[in-house]
Amino acid sequence: MSTSKPVAFVIGYGPNVGAAIARKFKSEGFRVAVSARKLDDGAAKADGYLGIQADFGDIASVRSAFDRLESELGPAAAVIYNAYSANNTTDEDPLANPYETFLHNVMVSGVTFYEVARRAKASFEKIPADTPRALIGTGNLQPWITFPFALGMSVGKRGMANIVEASASAYGPRGHRFYYAHEVNSETGGPQVPPTGQAHADVFYRIWNQKEQGPWEVCFTETGALYNRAAGKVIS
Repeated sequence: MSTSKPVAFVIGYGPNVGAAIARKFKSEGFRVAVSARKLDDGAAKADGYLGIQADFGDIASVRSAFDRLESELGPAAAVIYNAYSANNTTDEDPLANPYETFLHNVMVSGVTFYEVARRAKASFEKIPADTPRALIGTGNLQPWITFPFALGMSVGKRGMANIVEASASAYGPRGHRFYYAHEVNSETGGPQVPPTGQAHADVFYRIWNQKEQGPWEVCFTETGALYNRAAGKVIS
């Protein structure tokens, strides 16, 4: 592996999952950039990160964020997409949101991931062949279970899962790996609320460090153990 420090780009940097992932990758020797729509650049710098403020509902802002990342740190070996948008309604009235709100939820939660995947792939092609590289999208159960009150985010996450599956199949054999990773409760197999930041961090770093693509869906519990969603049980 190259002796230069690899770059990690954490998109959707917040106080729980995003912060835990950024700390983990930095502790493992990465140069880390973090991005969010509302970002305290001073705090990010104090933590040793490059802060990139961006709106991931705006495609021009997405492209600008990757341009800045590469100009200041270089191409990323690990790209984490943790951004989402949700304006919840109710199960009884899933169409309550206006079109514009629904579309924004869909865009940030999944459709924007298409451009992120394109830019991640372009980054992967620029780094040394012996450096692992992966794009990991933070997911949930919505590709398999309908939550009517969060229709926009649900449509977005299903789109993200489709993009990951297609990309993993096409590019995984070439060493450019793609994953849809999501946490469930170890006892119920349902959503883990709130999500466990450290479990995400540990699992995501483990995924990045894999040698081969493996399954594109990675389901795990609050302890970081892998979970077989179809069988409904912890497997490691």
